[in-house]
Amino acid sequence: MFIEIPKSGVSEETKLRIESALPEPKVYAGWQFKEYKWINPQELNTKHNGYTDNTVRRGGTPDNESLEELLRRGLDTSKLTISICPENNVINGFTRVQKLIQIGYSEWIVALYDRDEDCRTEFQREFIDYLDDMRLGANQGDGSTPATVEDFLEIGKKRFAKRKDQSSLAVERWVHSIPHSFSKKQVEGIANNIFKHYKRQGVVEKLNRDEAEKLVDVLAPESELVNTKSATYAIRLFNKIAKAKIDNAPPVDFVTFHSDATTHKEVDDGRRAVIKVLDELHSQYLAYAEAYYKNSTKWWNNLGALPQKIDHEDPNKLA
Repeated sequence: MFIEIPKSGVSEETKLRIESALPEPKVYAGWQFKEYKWINPQELNTKHNGYTDNTVRRGGTPDNESLEELLRRGLDTSKLTISICPENNVINGFTRVQKLIQIGYSEWIVALYDRDEDCRTEFQREFIDYLDDMRLGANQGDGSTPATVEDFLEIGKKRFAKRKDQSSLAVERWVHSIPHSFSKKQVEGIANNIFKHYKRQGVVEKLNRDEAEKLVDVLAPESELVNTKSATYAIRLFNKIAKAKIDNAPPVDFVTFHSDATTHKEVDDGRRAVIKVLDELHSQYLAYAEAYYKNSTKWWNNLGALPQKIDHEDPNKLA
């Protein structure tokens, strides 16, 4: 599907052949495709707000040799080409522009888009909103890398900073207004993360695991770190406590934090819940030990496993 493009002097015949072979231009909210345009890559403006980069991409397309090799072969007409808006401002394909300049191309085809107020979304007010949304969705071009959950989180937090409705449902509507390939669970995760980001502001300090570990190394070195967002972490801690007791090791010191709290009540509830779970497990261990002392039999019976090996296990019987 590659059509070779001379580094200079592309014939009208080649231009028409490429334009007719490219896929249908992608549709983006707030934008209208105008035309294909042949331009010197050096005339393309990749600098926006002082940054020579894509405003929505935390990592961008890797600057690797494979992309350069593909571009030397020409243009893959099965994929979208670089998109720009008026004044030759690059919307997506920043790494490709750099590579085209390095290789020495003086002509390349780009897709020109213009802002269209008639099809904008409720989340597009300033021009940067239009740009960011299109860049998040422009992930099908030659050599491009799809925007990640982290990319959406970064732009979403910026987008909803001044919006009155910062609910998770509003964030979900915003995500679905942009082309993406996320699962329902991933979309809900993005929405929940941004919603809680603003709900906790000025109320609770957000701590992820890495940040909490760095802090505990200063405040209580050598202690166990326990996340109070789920009882699972308390259960894991008790296994360490039981082993320390059996091994006649020193008592286990631990420090708690809540990675998901948005209110003081959630912080307090989480702290109390850890102690409650530990007390309950302590009592259950003692009761189990006493029962085992009276009847020294392991109190479990593995009935088998659900059949999963295709052509090796009967799907109607336990394996």
